[in-house]
Amino acid sequence: MKEKESSAFRVTSDKPFLIGLCVLGGSYLLIIVAMVLADLFFLNYADQPVLGDEMVRQGRHVESGVIVPTQKGRRYFFRGGKNEIGLRQDSDALQGTGLFTAEASEVVLVSNEAGKPVTASLRPEVRIKNIAITNNVATLTTDEPHGLLWGEFIRVSEVGDEGWTGIREITETTSNQLSFALDEGAGIVAALRLSKPNPLVQALRSRDIRFSIKLSLVSCTITTLFSLWIAVPIGYVMSRFQFRGKAVIDTLLDIPIVLPPLVVGLSLLILFRYMPDWLSDAVVYKWPAVVLAQFMVACAFAVRTMRVTFDQIPQRFEQVALTLGCNRNQAFWKVIMPQAKGGLLAAGTLAWARALGEFGPILVFAGATRQKTEVLPTSAFLELQAGRTEGMLAVSLIMIAAAVVVFVLARTFGMKRIFA
Repeated sequence: MKEKESSAFRVTSDKPFLIGLCVLGGSYLLIIVAMVLADLFFLNYADQPVLGDEMVRQGRHVESGVIVPTQKGRRYFFRGGKNEIGLRQDSDALQGTGLFTAEASEVVLVSNEAGKPVTASLRPEVRIKNIAITNNVATLTTDEPHGLLWGEFIRVSEVGDEGWTGIREITETTSNQLSFALDEGAGIVAALRLSKPNPLVQALRSRDIRFSIKLSLVSCTITTLFSLWIAVPIGYVMSRFQFRGKAVIDTLLDIPIVLPPLVVGLSLLILFRYMPDWLSDAVVYKWPAVVLAQFMVACAFAVRTMRVTFDQIPQRFEQVALTLGCNRNQAFWKVIMPQAKGGLLAAGTLAWARALGEFGPILVFAGATRQKTEVLPTSAFLELQAGRTEGMLAVSLIMIAAAVVVFVLARTFGMKRIFA
């Protein structure tokens, strides 16, 4: 009987339970890491050639392959599609995706099956036909439409003059011409090579995106200070006192968290219709609207964090201070706040990071005007609207880097893990 009773109360292994926890938690962490890595590896960090128009015509593959005429000695960029296995020149070797120099007057696109649509791309690298300098501004004429836009950047290389070498911003452009400023003392040159810098360099050099970085840093910092200014008293009152209507106030504090972001921005926009004209004109679609839109959402997270912080500090410390002669104001500043330092830092960090990622309210209430109300999330939106996916991802990487730096610094300086 004793042996049967002891076997009935045998403790089972904790391994299945722990493995289950690791699988569930690890899957979420894996998705986060995969998202960041996807952004990192999607971008091509090498310079890209400046290419002309597409040379491959629409059609279907035949058994002998699709023949495309080329100029011998000229460089071309080939990008294989899903229906091609490569490109063949005079030699039997297949050319994969990338730049190559033509060895003959034609090349053949080799398909994996006859009759399928042609999905490959073949474009020539542009050549410089003429170089002119006027008032220290270089104007280049290309033999093919270059496809570059005003405000983009190009890298000038293979030039003997240092006044030309480097990354230049395009100040004027037509289909076959582009202009950019030179350094003082730059002379005329006979030849050069153009390439497009990687999207991250383009983003960091763009005046619009640099403005959005600056406005994001300033607005997020102002939002964080305002949020802490409001979150500390509200969090303290909600943690320490019981009063009528507390449940209603608690619900109101959660509204900015649960409302869709676009609704928050729309509500602010409607609210300012009833404000005096001078106040509405000074805020709506101006940079103060950016701060207010960020504040409305970030402050709610800061309030929750500070309330949790004060809940974790025993009231007995405060009561002892009161019995020893301190008034409530002295007990708050000398007893409670020193113990709430970690929570204050956590609330500030969370508010700053939440403000950095705010998009919906800003788009509705402040707009997305270049060099006026443009912050990093709206920069990513504008890049996507313009069809520049790589530019959008470059802005996303800047936001990820900024958030990582803030959280690392906060944890380095002793932020407590109280985000529950």
